[in-house]
Amino acid sequence: MTKYPYPPLVLEPEQYDSLLQLATQKHLTLSEVAVEVVRLGLETLKQRSDRISGEGDRQSQKALERLNSLRAEIEQTRGIYSGDLVAEVRTEREEQMEKIITWEL
Repeated sequence: MTKYPYPPLVLEPEQYDSLLQLATQKHLTLSEVAVEVVRLGLETLKQRSDRISGEGDRQSQKALERLNSLRAEIEQTRGIYSGDLVAEVRTEREEQMEKIITWEL
């Protein structure tokens, strides 16, 4: 298989016609126009991606702020449970299992 210095580019007929028209108008080669169009397209996609990710970061920050305010509100109205929930549930489950094993239902 032959290695090309540049990989071949497959275009739709309409894309090829548009590039050829631009190349003719600007007195450039088809390759020069194609390189410029791809460069501009990639820049546009990157800018769009950066803008979308920036909006997502702001939304995430707002959600975190809302959660923090809800936690503070719950803490004020209900207080904080000082027990060890995991240990309590584990102990309760072990007692249930012991009753099942010894038929003390």
